[in-house]
Amino acid sequence: MSLSRVRSLAILGALVLIAVVVVTWTLLSDKQSSQADGGHSCPPGAKPANTTMPKEQAVKLNVYNSTDRAGLAEGTSTKLKAVGFHVVSVKQDPTGTVVKGSAQVRFGRKAVGAAQLMRAYVPGATMQYDPGRETDTIDLVLGEKFEDIRGPSDVKEAEVTLGDPTPPPGTC
Repeated sequence: MSLSRVRSLAILGALVLIAVVVVTWTLLSDKQSSQADGGHSCPPGAKPANTTMPKEQAVKLNVYNSTDRAGLAEGTSTKLKAVGFHVVSVKQDPTGTVVKGSAQVRFGRKAVGAAQLMRAYVPGATMQYDPGRETDTIDLVLGEKFEDIRGPSDVKEAEVTLGDPTPPPGTC
């Protein structure tokens, strides 16, 4: 074997050794692999929230009327069904609360993303998180200033304006 060939093999061997050391060091110092939840860990006592924005077909929804306007919940639920929402119940608000604004979206930790989607459909809707609610069904409570749901292009614009859903206090 010639001297130039030995020198070439020695350099190649050194480069392979350096590559193995760099790859091993990188894998050992990687902190992402230890956090399977996207880099966020839940603090003690916090419960995980579902902040994924679902498609309309995956949203279970109760439509409640908090006003004395007859047929408001029924007419709105028909429009929401046409868009693809799964309407579970339509009636007067069982809590008896009168919503002064446009609407109120009531939800629990399992429906944070669904509530944000509903908020995009209803101009002026406010969010009301219930930490004790353990279902993924949301309530749309129509208020005194409710007019109508947004159209498809306005919904997309509202989704961009509202941004990604954030976990409510006590959740992660």
